Amino acid sequence: MEYIAAMQNMSIDQMIAVIEVLQRSIDAYFYIMDLDTDTYITTRKMLARFPFGNTVTEHVKPLLREIVYPNDFPKLETDIRRCISGEQAIHSLEYRWFDVDHKIVWIECKGTVIIGKDGHKLLVGRVKELGREAPADNITGLRRGTRFQYNAEELLRDRPQAINYFMRIGIDNFKEINEKEGVEAGDNVLRELADCIVSTVDPKVDVYRLMSDEFMVMDAVPGSDRTAAEVYNEIRAKVADTVREKEYSCFYTISAGVLQDDFRGGDANMVQRLTEFALNEAKRNGKNQMALFDRSAYDEYLKRLDIRKLMRRDINDNFQGFEVYYQPIVSVRDYRMIGAEALLRWRCDKYGSVSPGVFIPILEESGLIIPVGRYVLWEAARMCKKWREVIPDFHINVNLSYVQVHKSDLIKDVDRCIGEVGVPAKSLLLELTESGYIETDGRIKELFRDLKKMDFDIALDDFGTGYSNMRYLQEIQATTVKIDRSFVVQALKNEHDYNIITHIIDMVHSLGATVCMEGIEKEEELDKIMQANPDMIQGYYFGKPSPAGQFEEQFLQPAALQ
Repeated sequence: MEYIAAMQNMSIDQMIAVIEVLQRSIDAYFYIMDLDTDTYITTRKMLARFPFGNTVTEHVKPLLREIVYPNDFPKLETDIRRCISGEQAIHSLEYRWFDVDHKIVWIECKGTVIIGKDGHKLLVGRVKELGREAPADNITGLRRGTRFQYNAEELLRDRPQAINYFMRIGIDNFKEINEKEGVEAGDNVLRELADCIVSTVDPKVDVYRLMSDEFMVMDAVPGSDRTAAEVYNEIRAKVADTVREKEYSCFYTISAGVLQDDFRGGDANMVQRLTEFALNEAKRNGKNQMALFDRSAYDEYLKRLDIRKLMRRDINDNFQGFEVYYQPIVSVRDYRMIGAEALLRWRCDKYGSVSPGVFIPILEESGLIIPVGRYVLWEAARMCKKWREVIPDFHINVNLSYVQVHKSDLIKDVDRCIGEVGVPAKSLLLELTESGYIETDGRIKELFRDLKKMDFDIALDDFGTGYSNMRYLQEIQATTVKIDRSFVVQALKNEHDYNIITHIIDMVHSLGATVCMEGIEKEEELDKIMQANPDMIQGYYFGKPSPAGQFEEQFLQPAALQ
């Protein structure tokens, strides 16, 4: 109380002398603001950095309006008003000032309200430049991710209950804007989006530019009644209006990922990870939309990452845990087994047997399908050589991933395989999933032609599940079309679909290719599908996929061949 009284009884000259002394011992700018008279007292050091003009400024509000960045002034005005009214005793804000060269400087302004016996109020504090710690972004004027990291960490530690949400906003296909329109156009888009965000959110809501095309909104405003969805929809609408006003000269949309509850007990790094996941989910779901963070989806994502790590370990351990199963393919003429399809399986101690529907997409996304694909090719070739001693014209179908086709030297791999193992090219039927190859380019078509020249036959797999068309079948010169079980099941239930399959088979035959029906499981299914005149059958009715040893015992022993 004596300190308060002493401050109240000081003359302005004495106050200046005190803060000048304090100024020498700290890398910040001291100030005293008389809230009753709107008088601002500061040091000579601040005058050299910011355009105050004098160490004492009476009626400082008009001058502050010029020094403070326009978009930030309402936030400052509201906070000072709360200090004057007694709603709060602490002033603590981060916002932008213009320096003496009219350049933007991010500052942190803190102060404490001191009230004298007569009720006179002084705000005493310091101004600290943030630029030396976390420079503002030169394009948007917003604070950068490093400052978000610091502020979010402090908020999560001290006032987590105050947080309403974190929203990570990203520009869809921003890379294409830079590539097609130029970097300057990209910078303009960033500025436009920053303005749309800042003009939408409450002045006390913090907005940061994280990286490239991504922004973070951190809402910890007390009593806020606007949901994240409402804020996002308003920002998106403003973006659409901006694009329209500029006559679509540079079209773009935005997506957002929102974290509302799962940050409890976490830190800023966790917030970064979870909002990034939510944003990516919004983009994966079609873009130009908002996605709330979903814990179950995130847990599944972490599981996929773990599976990828375990598979990478097993690949490096000579494909430990991987195994090739084989399913018989029979001729419709006499139900004689003429071949098999090689099917990849994987198991590990942690997850047991993992479904191919789970682990194969992970292999493809990571590129690990390339070494695993070679492993399957070599295993299939070795088994085929062995089994051709029992059935001379036996062949094995080997699935090729689109990643192998696009990103590996497939011609070199298959040529080396048949050379090292010693099997004819005709003994390996290469299966391509038609939905993955419909967007063929000249290079891919040339690859197919080279495979044909090497005497490899090509099967078009999963016909009926993607962009099925005869032109595509003709372009890759497929010798076999495999009609997917889902299409077969529909045809067995529906006369219209059955007629479609019949016509497909007739057209495939007219192109000189053969048809294999997949997924036949029951005798009645076989009887009906046989009327459509296919060439081969594959399904549980003739045999389930099994390891090489079991396949040999079941299908290649003398008794099984009779």
